[in-house]
This record gives sequence, structure tokens and C-alpha cells, in this order.
Amino acid sequence: MSALSPLVELEPEALRCPAGVYERLRDEGVHYAPEIDAFVVARHDDVVRVLRDGRTFSSRNTVGRILPPADPANPKQPLSPLLLLSDAPEHTTRRSIVNRAFTPSKIAAWEPQVRQIAEEHVDRLRELADVDLVRDLAALLPVRVISMVLGVPLEDVAKFREWSEEITASVGNHGGDPVRREQVQDAFSGYISRLLDQWDGTVDTSVLSQIAAVERAGELTRRQCVSFVVELIVAGNITTTHHIASSIALLGSTPGLVEQLRADPALVQNFIEESLRLEAPIQGFYRLAMADAEVGGVTIPEGSRVFVLYGSANRDEQAWAECPHLRLDRPNAAAHLAFGKGAHACLGSSLARLEGRVVIEVLLDRLADLELLAAPEDLPYLKSFVNHGPVSLPARLRFREPVPAHEVAP
Repeated sequence: MSALSPLVELEPEALRCPAGVYERLRDEGVHYAPEIDAFVVARHDDVVRVLRDGRTFSSRNTVGRILPPADPANPKQPLSPLLLLSDAPEHTTRRSIVNRAFTPSKIAAWEPQVRQIAEEHVDRLRELADVDLVRDLAALLPVRVISMVLGVPLEDVAKFREWSEEITASVGNHGGDPVRREQVQDAFSGYISRLLDQWDGTVDTSVLSQIAAVERAGELTRRQCVSFVVELIVAGNITTTHHIASSIALLGSTPGLVEQLRADPALVQNFIEESLRLEAPIQGFYRLAMADAEVGGVTIPEGSRVFVLYGSANRDEQAWAECPHLRLDRPNAAAHLAFGKGAHACLGSSLARLEGRVVIEVLLDRLADLELLAAPEDLPYLKSFVNHGPVSLPARLRFREPVPAHEVAP
């Protein structure tokens, strides 16, 4: 067994703060870990080396397994993510379909709507006697935002949240009900297929209309279109929930941070980058060695699985000054690997950054005081060594008094 074992065995303390495990893995260097049947890559420079070499290190088993080729005669076959588990040239072609909708300038244009959604959700917290900032905020906002960007009806947001959680339940852990997952997949894919049937031929800013147009042009099958939409909804929902939850946990548990951000709101973006570095919502993904390769002085044989630890690279003291600490003045704050690197760098990184920043800004604006009701070491974290984030943040909130109507500028 390797130093990775506490995470693979889902030990609560290791899942909450894997920094100690990662330090031991970096000290050990690249090595084979039998508990996951993969070579572990934990040092920053080694992680970057693997992520940049997509030809040698394939993404065909990003989630730890290679799915069998699609069988058109089997309607119950699991949906296969089109982007996550593909390599060039297929990955390049598929990503180009939605690339334009996720450019930083296009995402920036959504900020007024994202801020309105955040303000609605934060204001609703006033009415709650029992507040959990994951359940009542972080878990609600991202699915509304990604549904808006994709062009999915608002009334079905709650269903998408439930479906997304079910589909990702087995990643990086050992549980989940396969029968239930199949039922959820059927419901999810059937609904998306009906939305595609309703397309009126207009290509607008919604991603769904762009995917429908590609299907009409014969570039993707219906099943591939459904897989594409499901992948985007899941990716834009669950990971951003974890990012927002982790940012709120840091905000509420770091002495003086609220006052510092209020005194200089421009630092909120740097805080978001540091939150992503320290608490990356995806801690690592797998790759498949397509040829013998040397990483960190160790030979990785062709056909081997490789587990690439973004979370460890983000805490490597060789790459980050004062690495364990949250620094709002970090000059290379956005250079972390929370969104990966290379061809598979996260398509929705600009959207996730926007949502994280806006939620923190709205909380700072609306709240006079934020008190987490559990110590950091007592917070429950997701039971996964791939996905990372607190699953509950009980809190006591004190809101600023609303501005009297006569004091509001006309």
C-alpha cells in the first residue's frame, strides 16, 4: 500500500484536508499504488508534464476506467462523456462546438444574471431558522446558472441537481446504486432528447441550440448530443457547488479574512484563485499511458494507468511560495491546476470563477456577520478522493439592515 491509502479508504480527516497525504506522496515521487492500480504523480512539474502530453497520456480513462465502444443496439448502455474521455482529434472537434459559448467575454456578459440569482438565494437565507450554506446556497446556484447558459427551462432545475448528484455519486468512492443510476440516466437522457426535439432551428447564445444545430448537420448522433448536454450540466453543477462551498468554508474559518476583503473588494478575485488552489473541487484524474514514458525519473510502462493529482501539485512548495497559506497577494494566483492544463483544461473555468466571485461579493455585501457552527476539523466532506468539498456548512448569519426606501437613490 502507498501513502495514498487514507484517501482511497475515505478516511474523513484525509478527505477534509489531504495536505499531509499529498506531502508524503510528493516525497515518495512517482510510484505505483496497488490500491488504485495506477502510478501516482503528485509533484507539480510532473503533473504538468503529464497534462501537457496528451499523445502519450490519453484521457480515455480519465475517471479510472475505459468504457466499451458504443453499441447502438443497446439502449441501456451508459452514457459516455464526449469531452472528458476523448483525445485529439475527436476532442478538438467536439470542444469547438461549444468553445465560443464559454469564452471569457461571453461568460462575463452573464454576470448581471448570475448576480441576480446569487442575490435571490442569499436574500432567501433571511427567512430560514436553520441555515446550511451548502444545502441552501452552494448546492442551488450553480445548477440554475448552468441551466441558464445551456438554455434549459428553469422549472426543471431541481431535477437536474438530483440527476447530477446521482450520476457522479460513484466517482472516487466505492458506493452507489447501479440500478438507481440507470434509472436516473434514462430520465435525464429522455428529458434532454425531448428538449432537442423541440428545437425551432434558431441558433442563439444557448449551448443547447448550438448542439441541436450540430445534430441537424449530421456531425453528432442524438445519443452523442444527449451525452454532451448531460456532461456539461453535471460538470457545470457539481464541481462549482464544491468550489463555492469550499470558498465559503475558507471565508468563515480564516480569521480577519472577511474584514480584509471588505476593506479591499478587488482582492475577492485573488481569494477565489487561492480557494481553487487550496481546495480544488477535482483533486485528480486518471490518464492511460499509450507508450513507455519517463516521469520524475520513473519509467511508466505502456498500458499503465496514471493518477494525476492536481490537488497535490497545487500545494507543492517547489511551485508555490508560502504554499500552505492563503495569500491574497500571490503574484501567480491564477496559475494553479484546479482546472487542469493543456487541451483538457476545464471548458467552464471562466464560469466557475465568475460564480465563486459573485457569491462571495454578495455575501460580503448582505451579511454583517457569518459564523460557521462547526469547527473546520468537524466539517463533513464528500466521500470521494476525486471530487472534493464540504457537504454541510451549518451557519449563523446576521444580515445588514436593508436600506430604507427613502435613502435609495432614484
